[in-house]
Amino acid sequence: MRRKRIWLLAAVIAVAVLSGCQLGYYGQAIKGHWSLMSKRQPVADALADPATPQRVRDNLRLAEEVLDFAADRMGLPARGVYRQYVALESRAVVWNLMAAPAFSLTPETWCYPFAGCVSYRGYFDREAALRAARDLDEQGFDTYVGGAAAYSTLGWFNDPLTTPMMNRSRADMVDLLLHELVHRRLYVKGDTRFNESLATMVAREGTTRFLAGHDLAVDLERWRDVDRARAAFLAMVADTRAALTRLYATDVPARTMTERKDRLIGQLRQRYQSERRQLPALDAYQGFFQGPLNNAQLNGVGDYYGLVPAFQALLLGCGGHWHCFWEQVERLADDPWAWRRWQQEIP
Repeated sequence: MRRKRIWLLAAVIAVAVLSGCQLGYYGQAIKGHWSLMSKRQPVADALADPATPQRVRDNLRLAEEVLDFAADRMGLPARGVYRQYVALESRAVVWNLMAAPAFSLTPETWCYPFAGCVSYRGYFDREAALRAARDLDEQGFDTYVGGAAAYSTLGWFNDPLTTPMMNRSRADMVDLLLHELVHRRLYVKGDTRFNESLATMVAREGTTRFLAGHDLAVDLERWRDVDRARAAFLAMVADTRAALTRLYATDVPARTMTERKDRLIGQLRQRYQSERRQLPALDAYQGFFQGPLNNAQLNGVGDYYGLVPAFQALLLGCGGHWHCFWEQVERLADDPWAWRRWQQEIP
């Protein structure tokens, strides 16, 4: 699952006013961000460098087309951004920590000035993220640490392209870049699920439209298989989350709760193995099922996909027109009452 984090804006601003243990966290965020920014070079220079791998070159050129498409056809703020490149050896730009109580699907949140409370905490150093996870493990939380190929500064900086973003299939790179641009267009303070589901839906729809108008030699049947695999994966996770929610609402001893939770997680693993034999494209999710499969990990899926059908319905109601869609979404974002009513209407 692709991950990008939007916590850095708050870190940069808040470091001047926070102290104590929080200062260490914000300090690493600022240090990591500025280290990244100091390595930027114009995309043209990266293209002219013979050491730049061909796959990266191809995606750097493609990124320019995507940015023009996003600005001209989707109403996304793509002018003057992602015009620089940072060469990195790591497979991730940041590492994100998520946590949840052992018997609850309510995520642990961390609050930042301006960004509000979000259900993840980002680190530029993987070991620092793992140490923070171990501290929460000792307190009885479920935790998960995953790498992110990109993060957004919500328009406060001209975010660069990075090697982890470029080392993807062409279609996946288009999707990721559009996803990041959505965060620059609209960010609702303190609502991770709204922000991530919105970016997921817009990026997926935008990628489909971009591919339809550009000859990228994409295997369309494989693309359809990817869609089917995603739907199957989300159905498995949704069913398991529903079963866990019912379990956590019961009044049984902790030992019994743990046993039943483990049984449900085991059934999820078995279902995955069974369905991937029928749908080989599910192989793409092997990494997810090799993880701990706990509340924190399952919550990440809910944040990125939980409101996708609702946003799809909004776009459909607008006849597929982005201008109308953005008006509707921004109205929801600005009007707490409209937002609450909309949430209540979601099946």
